[in-house]
Amino acid sequence: MKVGDRVLVHPEGKSVFTILSLEDDRALIESTSEAPGRYPFSIRVKYLVPAP
Repeated sequence: MKVGDRVLVHPEGKSVFTILSLEDDRALIESTSEAPGRYPFSIRVKYLVPAP
């Protein structure tokens, strides 16, 4: 995976996120949906699944 990729946080997830940055085994991701309270957060890369 690389910066800019669209991902899910679960294989059956519905929400799509964009990878903003990668560092070691963590990614900073943010929802692709414009929503109040939207914010980037960190998650381990091993939990991410490429979005269809």
